[in-house]
Amino acid sequence: MKRLIIIPFLAIYLQAEDSRLAMVSEYMNMFSKIGEKRIGVDPRVIDSVKAPFVITENNVTKSVDGKSIISKPEFVLQAIINKRAKISGNWYSLGDEVSTMKIKSIKNGVVWLQNSEYKKRLTIRKENAKISIK
Repeated sequence: MKRLIIIPFLAIYLQAEDSRLAMVSEYMNMFSKIGEKRIGVDPRVIDSVKAPFVITENNVTKSVDGKSIISKPEFVLQAIINKRAKISGNWYSLGDEVSTMKIKSIKNGVVWLQNSEYKKRLTIRKENAKISIK
């Protein structure tokens, strides 16, 4: 009687063990495929692709005495993090050029821009001053 009870349990155990071995084999096959070197796109091809974005000049049109004058937009300092400054939506480092001006200094919440004619001091506007990073 004991033999009759043990045999079905042994058959179930062996079937479950075969299922586990098949699953382990399947996982090993997946891991070996993941480990294979994949060939990607050549970096030169990526560099040669034209950007899909349209670049426009953000000129501001002002009316003075009935005449419209086109002027360059003002620079807006939005953030300073790790000696990098976000000016008018773009990130810059010390020495980078912003329009026709070069970044001369980034410290203590102030960015100094300079070209051959003059210097410009940028500070974070009060509307952005409420932002805090904790």
